[in-house]
Amino acid sequence: MKFSEINEGQWEELRPYLDTCLLPVTGLSGAESPWKAARELEHLRDALDLLEIPFKGRTVTYPALHFTPAGDTETIRSLLLQVCSGLRSEGFRYVVLVTAQPEEAISTEVLEAGGADRILRVTPQQLQQAGAEAKREAAGLMTGLWNPAQSL
Repeated sequence: MKFSEINEGQWEELRPYLDTCLLPVTGLSGAESPWKAARELEHLRDALDLLEIPFKGRTVTYPALHFTPAGDTETIRSLLLQVCSGLRSEGFRYVVLVTAQPEEAISTEVLEAGGADRILRVTPQQLQQAGAEAKREAAGLMTGLWNPAQSL
């Protein structure tokens, strides 16, 4: 479910069921041409589909964090900590970062330091080469988050 699909009157009723927030991280620097920015958003959409579609009744996708300062890991970490903390204060038990950027663009170490419970990184190449495997890994990531005993 997307954040924009929930109106004010529904939130309190849905809150107990929608305990997981998906936070997309586009990883744009601002130096992309319009066509490249559009392509990056398409890649992020494809990565999000791995979680949004099968887990629609339990997740809420928030607006994407589009721009991250290139090379400024401390600012990215601080921003992620602030956003993840805010999402938890709104009632989300779990926060999952989703990105289609490769490790070189946004390091896993920076994302992990941002306070999220899990990170799903699926690059376009991974989806092309092993789409079914990416789906299994995404499903395992979520079931392991919700049922830790099953992921052992």
